[in-house]
Amino acid sequence: MIENKNILIIDDEIDICKLISGVLEDEGYQTYNAQNSDNAISILSEDNIDLIILDVWLEGSKLDGIELLQEIHSTRPEIPIIIISGHGNIDTAVTAIKIGAYDYLEKPFKTERLMHIIKRAFETYNLRQEITNIRNKSNYAIDYIGDSNTVIQLNQAIERLSGVKSRILITGGSGVGKELVARLIHNKSSRSKYLFTRLNARNINAAAFKDKICIGESNNDKSFIKELNGGTLFINEISELSIDAQQVLLNLINNKYETESLDFRLVASTSKDLKSYVSLGLFLDDLFNRISIEEIHIPSLIDRKEDIPPLVRYFIDDYASTTEILHNLTITEDALAILQSYSWPGNIKELRNCIERVILQLNSESEHSIKASHIPIEIRDDNPNISNNNEVLISYNMKDARDLFERNYIVTQLARFNGNISKTAEFIGMERTALHRKLKYLGIDKRA
Repeated sequence: MIENKNILIIDDEIDICKLISGVLEDEGYQTYNAQNSDNAISILSEDNIDLIILDVWLEGSKLDGIELLQEIHSTRPEIPIIIISGHGNIDTAVTAIKIGAYDYLEKPFKTERLMHIIKRAFETYNLRQEITNIRNKSNYAIDYIGDSNTVIQLNQAIERLSGVKSRILITGGSGVGKELVARLIHNKSSRSKYLFTRLNARNINAAAFKDKICIGESNNDKSFIKELNGGTLFINEISELSIDAQQVLLNLINNKYETESLDFRLVASTSKDLKSYVSLGLFLDDLFNRISIEEIHIPSLIDRKEDIPPLVRYFIDDYASTTEILHNLTITEDALAILQSYSWPGNIKELRNCIERVILQLNSESEHSIKASHIPIEIRDDNPNISNNNEVLISYNMKDARDLFERNYIVTQLARFNGNISKTAEFIGMERTALHRKLKYLGIDKRA
């Protein structure tokens, strides 16, 4: 029998829920059923769910399947989600996978196929959890990874801020590694022997937070204060704090509560423009001034593409060190070129997920080198400069086709090296002056 796992089935058709439940319970799983998004969210908040089977079309539901997928994946990314639909198409499947679904099944499906996907999902997510646990124990990287001047300056700022006591606001887009920077500051500081406590702003309830930090008859549990004392409190995406919770945090900073001797450092992060939030009345001006005594900004990956190769190699080595598979894994130059040509809207987090996805695929294929063909198709197809457009080329004579190829190739390499002429020339094997002449001849603006 299967070890006891809890599976939530979300489908507006009760008969479908009962049918799938019967099959899964025969295999030893515990099942829960929900017919709409509200029921599903309620079950998720009360029960320990290990996997979700989610229908795309939820008639009469506040959120449809794709919207519910986004909501669950953003708050519970550790739960594998299998999307099912009787009206599916390839676009829906691609959208679901990009958002975070593990796999996609079109109704009607065979029981054997469903059970195979469930088994594979548990194996994959268990492996990811093992890797995550090991990473937590290893205290993360010792520096922010990258070779660019931007990263060199960032690591210098981390070293400086680890030696001061001021509150810090970390800014940057989603996925750039704001929590990592906060952890590095903590790990390099005198507080490193104490805990790093992480709170998601959207999950902070003002009244409950106040009860945790205040002395009084209502607070019999002092565990939060004990854990926080001496360490670092990191509030992720602080712009999502409610106004009431903002006021509680401001009162705590200003010592307006009767608390036990509480010594901690506050580090907050945001991907939003907090000054705009202040002007709109969505964020307290006094709190903004108190949390941003020191600011540190992390640029997006698209602005420092030269950091992609060292990041990729770090992810590969880190993955190999935390598993028993794929040691001595390499990556080809053409695969790196494709990765450097992509815009990475999800930044480092998206890049890491991509590499782990590729490695899991390689493990099943017993490959030991990441090639261009292994890069997910949505990343390969995102850049028109690296695709083979034979229908266009066939209409050109030899000289014009060669010019078109050279133009696309050089534009791609310039993008790869952020417009750096010296690095581009060195990589493609041209003299710097010769490359300048070629840019002028092909009409390429190196600033583009």
